[in-house]
Amino acid sequence: MLKVGLVGCGGIGNAHANAWTQVEGVELAAVCDLDFAKAQALAEKYHSTPYGNIDELPADLDIVSVVTPPAAHYAVVKTLLERGKNVFCEKPLTIDVAQGEELDALAKARGLQLGVGFKMRFEPVFQMAKELYPEIGKLVAVVTTKLQKFDPRPDKAWVTRTGAMYELSIHDFDLLSFITGKFPEKVIAAKVKHSRGWEKEDSFNALVDYSDGVTATLQGMYCDETKFCFRDLTITLLGENGYMRIERPDRIVMHTGDFRVVDVPKATKNQFIMELEHFRDAVLGKCENTLKAADANRMTKLIEDIRLAGE
Repeated sequence: MLKVGLVGCGGIGNAHANAWTQVEGVELAAVCDLDFAKAQALAEKYHSTPYGNIDELPADLDIVSVVTPPAAHYAVVKTLLERGKNVFCEKPLTIDVAQGEELDALAKARGLQLGVGFKMRFEPVFQMAKELYPEIGKLVAVVTTKLQKFDPRPDKAWVTRTGAMYELSIHDFDLLSFITGKFPEKVIAAKVKHSRGWEKEDSFNALVDYSDGVTATLQGMYCDETKFCFRDLTITLLGENGYMRIERPDRIVMHTGDFRVVDVPKATKNQFIMELEHFRDAVLGKCENTLKAADANRMTKLIEDIRLAGE
């Protein structure tokens, strides 16, 4: 039985706690938050032990989930790796490329697993898109669109200091590479906006050169006059044989030799559970960890480059 700890007891921390309790072969042994009342509440809900500081966490933990605001990821993950823990960190791994690379190197040097929470890879619509992708032939161009209502809850205040790309669209960027196997090489042009007066961007638009000469238009924004109904993301892939448009959560439009709409069945399992099961198996040596820190670091560099080009 693997013993699991959790650092960060907010909304997504609760999702991790709930998922870990449904993963076979693990015990959620410890939950931790600087706001000890949050740790106590989560511990009571999931029959765990609360802690108010990561230095107090038990020495016998095998895996720790890090679900703090992104700015705290680096320090928390580094401390846990230095203590010999396998770490599963929510996206983004860090908000600085050099720090992310340092954590990746540290995990490898210690022989530890370091995973990053790109859970949307496990959604059926993107799994299906990866299967259908070869039908469009050689990829030429991509367009992504992300739109979401801003949640002003006090526990989401960190979003204004983190920005739309890290909070919303790092998933979009990762999915593009997950489906196509191509990675960003150069930001050609970009524009980021601060319409809400945030420290970081609330919307963005970027033109990016990917490998093999593929050009991607990446765009996303928060808005008020909408509500979240899971139809927040589209990815259109244009190839030499036609195009594929992915409409989260359940629809793919194929226009190649013919035209068809693929209705994708809903998931039968929560994606948080699926990604944590995958990480458990990686820790046990049963599979390769595909939720790699190196992939997360590529996405961090892309976001940094878009900001440099767009400010």
